[in-house]
Amino acid sequence: MLEQFRVSDFLEWHDNKALLINREFQRGSVWSAAAKIMLIDTILRDLPVPKIYMRSFIDRDSKRTRREVVDGQQRLRAIIDFAADKITLSSRAKEFAGKKFSTLDDEKKDRFLQYALSVDHLANADDQLVLEIFARLNSYNVKLNAPELRHAEFQGEFKWSAHEKANELYAFWEQTGLFSKARMVRMYHTSFVAELYGLLLRGVQDGGQPNVRKLYSQYDDHKDFDREEVEGEFDTTLNWIKENVLEDIEGSALLRPAHFIMLFAAVAHCEVGIPQGALEDDEFDEDAETDADINAIRARLNDLAVAIEAEDEPEDLAEFWSASSSSTQRIASRRVRFPHFVEAISGE
Repeated sequence: MLEQFRVSDFLEWHDNKALLINREFQRGSVWSAAAKIMLIDTILRDLPVPKIYMRSFIDRDSKRTRREVVDGQQRLRAIIDFAADKITLSSRAKEFAGKKFSTLDDEKKDRFLQYALSVDHLANADDQLVLEIFARLNSYNVKLNAPELRHAEFQGEFKWSAHEKANELYAFWEQTGLFSKARMVRMYHTSFVAELYGLLLRGVQDGGQPNVRKLYSQYDDHKDFDREEVEGEFDTTLNWIKENVLEDIEGSALLRPAHFIMLFAAVAHCEVGIPQGALEDDEFDEDAETDADINAIRARLNDLAVAIEAEDEPEDLAEFWSASSSSTQRIASRRVRFPHFVEAISGE
């Protein structure tokens, strides 16, 4: 039976020792501090959180109702700890940074205490029935893909910056057709932004989901990721594309993720500079700058788009055509295509 209870109800039950947490049903690892802060931030913004599973029974000795949490334990522990001033919100919570429950203003305290949590009540459920319910729930779930698993695993500024930037660009993904709504729901646009960040941080490397995961892992520590600098370089690069060539490449092969990433890399190289990465010296012109003749750039990009779509090998872009037809995530393909995109942007 689905019910709703306020945060204040759970806090009262906890204080009265009427809320039990069954550790035998604990699933997954203990939450990090960042995950707890994200939950509290979600509640303070009155956004939804997953429902909690709970069963009730009468304690014969005390003649009182006991409520046992079987799923949602980490959420409730975070809520209880925040109410007890054991959690201080970080910069991840933006305007709430540095706040404990006791230092919130009265309106925010009320919002937190009155927040309604959805609870699925498992009436008269024994352990066997609870396990059966969980098994059935999991059988209906769609298996998490690589971007979703990374979003659950990592909690650093790299993950949050890529996630927020990707959602900020929702209209751009729709306009360009780079990602459908269905793929955005599965967080592929977030993974793509993370890979574009990787170009700015590490230069042209092998692509693919395993290598994107390495980026999340490497930059999960806040000290290794300058969010303001990377977001600034990202915006400079993307805005240049939007303002100068986007209209001309709409509907072309250059607005497929595999080719757009090389266009982005070339523009970033000419506009803000990127590391050499896995490229050889003769594949990386460190002095390349954006050509002042935008019409010439548009014409050269059109030539590349036409070559990608060509059925037969074009004489003047044979190597580029072949590399564009192979595994475009691999460095072997990218080391061929990147110089062509740089030449199109710089004219050199």
